Amino acid sequence: MFLRNMMRGGPIGKNMFWRRALSVVVLAPLVLLIVYWGDWFYLILVSVAVVMMQVEYCRLAQHFTEKLNPVIPALLSGAFCLFAYFLPILTQTTSASTIIFSYFTFVFIYVFAESIFRAKVAGELLAVTLKLTGILTIGWALGYHLILLRNAAPIGRQLIFLLAGIIWCSDTGAYLVGRAFGKHKLGTPVSPRKTIEGTIGGLVVGTLTSFLLNAILLKGTLFWGNAVFIGLLLSVLGQLGDLSASLMKRTAGVKDSGQVIPGHGGFIDRCDSLIFSTPVLYYYLALTGHF
Repeated sequence: MFLRNMMRGGPIGKNMFWRRALSVVVLAPLVLLIVYWGDWFYLILVSVAVVMMQVEYCRLAQHFTEKLNPVIPALLSGAFCLFAYFLPILTQTTSASTIIFSYFTFVFIYVFAESIFRAKVAGELLAVTLKLTGILTIGWALGYHLILLRNAAPIGRQLIFLLAGIIWCSDTGAYLVGRAFGKHKLGTPVSPRKTIEGTIGGLVVGTLTSFLLNAILLKGTLFWGNAVFIGLLLSVLGQLGDLSASLMKRTAGVKDSGQVIPGHGGFIDRCDSLIFSTPVLYYYLALTGHF
């Protein structure tokens, strides 16, 4: 009964379900293995994801303004990953804040300078805003903090597993509960198919996952109240990230950001839930003295 409800919608719905499941079976172990290895393997994984997300973002942005060339924005976004990785070396002579804010300044100058020297003026301010939003959201908020979080000794590996576990389980819980029991719409035109039941289910599953992973992976490093709060907070932020990506896709009139991952769409579709949750987890743990 549960699986029938979850796959309702006929052959297309069933095919989509199995395509999604197959992608998870193939890709999830590989991603988890790379997270476990860390170092250059993890840097390459995150950098590729960030670059591909920026390419997809620029393609979506062409629905709002003239086509944005994704090459330079993708490189600038990927550079945030490199800065985070080499931060221990760079900070031997210069403070981290000086390095990152110098790069922020360069990015701001670049996006304005590029628009100033284009032939057309109309719509250029919107183009500047879109470029800045993409670079800072994907490159800094996601890529930069994914690297910092993994390199947070001695528990960086466990923290990435915690983050991924909360987000993936929360997303899955929201999807399954919403498909099986969802009756009351969430009430947002951004994602009209989302339900209150699914949202609550995602929050509950994400919170329970955080509690369990803290006990198993972190050996109780986080006080249980902290673990529960982190699970609830990241589950909320994960759904907010998902809705934020849906806002842009719906405005652009597309269903998915790409077709790279069978059954799952593009990189933005798979990583949108991490955009807000990753930096918040990092700074929450930093402010509470966990590293």
